[in-house]
Amino acid sequence: MAVSLALPVAWAQGGHRHYTVTGWSMEDGLPHPLVHAVAQDRDGFLWAGTWEGVVRFNGRNFTVFDRQNTPGVELAGVFCIWPEADGGVLFCTARDGVYRYRDGHWQPLGGEDARHLQVTALLRDRRDGALWLVSGQRLLRLDAAGHLADIGASGGLPAGAPTVLAQDADGTLLVGGEFGLRQLRQGRFLPWAAWAGTLAVRDLRDDGAGGWLVAGDDGVHWRHADGRIEHIKPGLRVEAVVKGPRNGLWMNLSTGALLHLDDTGQQRMAIPGAVSKALLVDREGLIWAGSTDGLFRVADGIASGITRRDGLGSDFVRTVLQADDGTWWIGHTNGLDRWRQGKLDTVRLGTNAGVHDTSVLSLAWRDGALWVGTYDLGVFRLDRQGNVLAHIRIGDGQQPLVRALLPDADGGVWIGGSHGLVHDRNGHQRHWLHAGDDAATVQALYRDADGTLWIGTDNGMAMLDAAGTLRRWWPERDLPVQNVFDFYRAPAGDLWIATDRGLLRMLPDGRFHLYDHRVGMPRDKVFRIIDDQAGNFWLSSNMGVFRIPRVEFDQLDAGSRTRLAVHVVDHSDGMPGSQCNGATMAAGWRTREGRLLFPTSAGLAVIDPGSGSGLQRALGPPVALERILVDGVQQPAGPRLQLPAGAKRLSVEYAGMSFRAPGKLRYRYRLKGFDPYWVDADNTTSAVYTSLPPGQYTLEVQAMSLPLDWSRQAQVGRVRLQIEVQPAVWQRTSVRALAAVVLVAGILLLWWLRTARFRRSQQRLNRIIAQRTEELSDKNHQLEVASWRLAFQATHDELTGLPNRREGDRILSDAVSQAAQRPLSVALLDIDHFKQVNDDHGHAAGDAVLRAFGQELAGFAAEWGLFVARFGGEEFLLCMEEVALDNAERRMSELLQRVRDHAAWLEEGGTLRCTFSAGVAEWQPGQSAHALLAVADARLLQAKQAGRNRVMAGEGRQSA
Repeated sequence: MAVSLALPVAWAQGGHRHYTVTGWSMEDGLPHPLVHAVAQDRDGFLWAGTWEGVVRFNGRNFTVFDRQNTPGVELAGVFCIWPEADGGVLFCTARDGVYRYRDGHWQPLGGEDARHLQVTALLRDRRDGALWLVSGQRLLRLDAAGHLADIGASGGLPAGAPTVLAQDADGTLLVGGEFGLRQLRQGRFLPWAAWAGTLAVRDLRDDGAGGWLVAGDDGVHWRHADGRIEHIKPGLRVEAVVKGPRNGLWMNLSTGALLHLDDTGQQRMAIPGAVSKALLVDREGLIWAGSTDGLFRVADGIASGITRRDGLGSDFVRTVLQADDGTWWIGHTNGLDRWRQGKLDTVRLGTNAGVHDTSVLSLAWRDGALWVGTYDLGVFRLDRQGNVLAHIRIGDGQQPLVRALLPDADGGVWIGGSHGLVHDRNGHQRHWLHAGDDAATVQALYRDADGTLWIGTDNGMAMLDAAGTLRRWWPERDLPVQNVFDFYRAPAGDLWIATDRGLLRMLPDGRFHLYDHRVGMPRDKVFRIIDDQAGNFWLSSNMGVFRIPRVEFDQLDAGSRTRLAVHVVDHSDGMPGSQCNGATMAAGWRTREGRLLFPTSAGLAVIDPGSGSGLQRALGPPVALERILVDGVQQPAGPRLQLPAGAKRLSVEYAGMSFRAPGKLRYRYRLKGFDPYWVDADNTTSAVYTSLPPGQYTLEVQAMSLPLDWSRQAQVGRVRLQIEVQPAVWQRTSVRALAAVVLVAGILLLWWLRTARFRRSQQRLNRIIAQRTEELSDKNHQLEVASWRLAFQATHDELTGLPNRREGDRILSDAVSQAAQRPLSVALLDIDHFKQVNDDHGHAAGDAVLRAFGQELAGFAAEWGLFVARFGGEEFLLCMEEVALDNAERRMSELLQRVRDHAAWLEEGGTLRCTFSAGVAEWQPGQSAHALLAVADARLLQAKQAGRNRVMAGEGRQSA
């Protein structure tokens, strides 16, 4: 899997543009970590040369060519790659000369004297097609007939190894090396008049505007088309240089660093390993660099991030806001940080309550004070410097989760959370909604201009008007949603509501319009609504941030469009992670500079809508045919394909050439002459057809980057393949005509002889067929129902409806097998004193407790994306992928509180409450699923021995 690397947040350090670095290593398919060369061919594929072969890259996966899978081709040590205009690609090797690849075929170039050369640089002469090769200290010419000549020696090239070859506008050969820069004229190598340097030349590139970039020991000499020479001195030797977008220069330095220089200054890219001479600007303006650690892509994106690498206390950010002095306050699972003037500071919430003691779930700012809601310490009020002014506790005993805060002008504050809703003024508290009144958890508060307070919960929403009248909207009965996460009152008067089932619009007359996946939303659950004041809504979700023009909702309601065109900003655009966090306040913020801040599970995402990068629709991505298989045999690539008679299966694999965000490409295809409509392939990259009848067809494949709107043809890339399916002998027209004559004559004769008998037989046969068909249909239906029931019963517990132990073991084994790339925690839960429930109330009561407990576990698991199974009796398993031990312990403590508050209804009337004991363990490298469960089971026993009704996560670590 490609790894993205966080760069310093450049906009906070002098106004640099945002860049993200994404890397690929041997784990992703490279045959060797050191990349010597990188190039892009005519079709858009990226090629990289290594010590152990070359790879072709389509943005998602690598195709490796080496001696193991390419017989007769030696590709050890590929130092340079030269794409050709006809789609071919040339590769120079460390000891086996030059190879050419085109349409799936490999060919060594030259005779025996060229087959075992060490070639470090090459150039195809555009005048006569000859090849210029650098081999050691020699400059060689390989002509079209295969003759090899040492032109460097005969032309008087100065001593020293050549390093780079280029060709001027008039076709003159330019050679750079230890001797400087020379041009070949009339068979002699003369100083290049345009060269102003005197030191060794390491690289020579056309700047794309009639000028040249010359890299060497004293930096870069940029000779512009008008003759002006600009000398750039980074202070180090420059091994390679290219001109990127907006006239920025990218340089590989002798120290192994990649340097970017543009009108905002210098910026070093954080690329692992030491960069090689491999440096490329592709057709999308992306920068590609090779290093000792792999292949890396540098992209200017709309987003960036603040993470632990920048000093953030935790990457799991829950809430963020900007104060009136410009400071960013960031709440996360380890406490509270502030970001000001490009620097992060940790803010302590008190001498006895350190920042690492609690998770900050909500923030609010008013009148120079910051209000902080926590996981278990109540509410704090801080001054601008982060000093604690007041500590508010909600009721007595254990403090609830505070998910929403809304201060009043008179110093009071509304506090929402797992307790419901409380208003506090100077220590005097009034409860407006109680958790026991079906209010559930309050997770959003919003004040209208008229003083109306809107309250979002995980059980619908409520409104408290200025007169103190409370109104409720209940799920299913009053609302088409369950969870309400955020509110926004638009200037037009509509109330927009972020929910678990889409974006909800409440019109002034009280009617609701719901926008979900059926109208183009990538995900139904949205957490935060931000108006960028430029005509767009930005909605956070667990798969990125969605930008949607507000006018499209009106068009959708008016019937002038059927789907929303949603632009998704996610990890590929520079966000530290695609999973945004919600059910907290505020779960996003628009700064006074216009940037958008969103808390994610991997850090704080910072989006700059004004940058334009990643939001502008580019031209359609080129589409290339990667592989064509006929009955499993690979065919030559080309615009035409002929299938022999009897061919059974045709498979065409394709790829859209967009490396900026390949995960956002979507495809459709159509076989003209066979398919009546386009086939929506989503992100699938192959088309398969079986047993095509003879004829002429055209396969057309189209690709488009999200947001998807196939009517925008300028943004659609396409490729076509002409296909001819040859007929078998019996399918030829002449044979069919003769057979038709014979058949017609036979039918007429038979009809003349047996008309009456045939009709009677046909009627009897029709009745039998109809009867048998009906019987078979009934039996098939019965078998399908029985098969589904057996499959469900085999993997689920009948009483609770949860997966059973067999399914739990399977899911846990799968999770352990993938745990090397991400954390994994498990918990074993045992209902306390369950035997006493059966003894005192009977087994029916015990079953009711198990069902209620299972429902609570199922709801909790769905909320957090966990897996839960009944493991036997009163014992349950929770599998928590991508959750470390400390977060797992917190979640289990939250679950314990929920279970304490939840009652099971008994058949004879009344309710019964219960608690549980839990043991939590985190997977360690090399640990089996059985061993991991053994650790959790041992901690479960410790929890029981410690008095039950608690969570045990290790020696001395327990929470009750």
